[in-house]
Amino acid sequence: MKHDGLVLNLLRKEVLGSLRSLRRSDLAWLILGGSAVMAYAIADAVVALHAAAPLLRSSPSLWLAGLSAAALLLGVFTGYGTTRLALSRAYAPFMKALPISNRERRRMAVLAAAKTGVWFGAIVACVAGMGCVPLAEPYAFAWAFVAAALFAAGFAPAITAQMRVFNRQPAGEATTTDHESGLHRTRLTLACFDRARPTWSGAWAWNLRAGIVRPSRRIAAAGLMIGLAVLIAVVGGLIHHQAAPGAIVGLAGGLATFMFALRYHPLGSPVLRTAPIGFVRAWLRLLWLPLQLSAAFFALPAGAALAAEPSSLSVVAASGLWLLMLNGAYAVFAAYFMSTPLIAAFSFVAAIIYAAYESSEYGRTVVLGFVALVVWLLHRTRRRFYHG
Repeated sequence: MKHDGLVLNLLRKEVLGSLRSLRRSDLAWLILGGSAVMAYAIADAVVALHAAAPLLRSSPSLWLAGLSAAALLLGVFTGYGTTRLALSRAYAPFMKALPISNRERRRMAVLAAAKTGVWFGAIVACVAGMGCVPLAEPYAFAWAFVAAALFAAGFAPAITAQMRVFNRQPAGEATTTDHESGLHRTRLTLACFDRARPTWSGAWAWNLRAGIVRPSRRIAAAGLMIGLAVLIAVVGGLIHHQAAPGAIVGLAGGLATFMFALRYHPLGSPVLRTAPIGFVRAWLRLLWLPLQLSAAFFALPAGAALAAEPSSLSVVAASGLWLLMLNGAYAVFAAYFMSTPLIAAFSFVAAIIYAAYESSEYGRTVVLGFVALVVWLLHRTRRRFYHG
């Protein structure tokens, strides 16, 4: 059909427009710095594969299991992310004026996600094939085909599941925000938590009108998962009289809650940028509500940890301090990737894992590199806030 390639073309134009909008210095930093990091990561992976080659050759099931799990998970997450991205473009506000039916819009989104998945699958196949070289594996092409097939096995169901969830929504509700429908079903308001100046910044970030939250299945599922995690940590800590389970769950759950709740897209709004508000104040204000949620989640298992082992105050305090520092670091990543929280979360987790891996080999001084990265991202975000 004549509109089939419209969403894919929009995504391509957005990527090219983003690259053209970068300054030459930023583009140079991106190309040179990214190439250096990629080269180092590839060299590190080759060395690790060389070291593990005897074990993997003697136990091919380990290589098959690791490759299968990685390809499947990558396919699921990529399919979910690309489908959401394609649907957001197919139902974008500027697309409403076009005489395109909902069926055609969903078809455009599926085709755009599928074609994008083909490119990702080819990349996965190439990486799997090149990974066989350090192992002296004679069937590199077969392993590349297996990796691509497993990626597709995770990618296709992710698209199908995402489209089924999307198709259950009414056509008019699919593109509206929470404050545009269902206001009479209100159960919660954030008026007492979101009044600091500039007021309603958290509601703006969450696309809520005057802080009104509409109950939904997503909120109920998130609350159920949080409650189960807290309950397991509390019961485990009290039974074994140990503070470690509560401190660990509080740290991990508090950080996850903060990452899911934090949204920084208002930081790129001309309304906020032209207002008499400094960057630091706007940055701190937008993280205030997610920080309250994170602290509330941490308080429950941390309190149970103290009750289970009263002498573990230092452990709980250290866990809370680490949570505060990690929340601040992720807030910098989220502000830098203000319009793409999924990329912000992926970049943050990848940086944390890589820093932890390198620190196990070269010592804790590697953490200074992560701190330098956070400071540099904060500086670039501040410059973009003031100068565009």
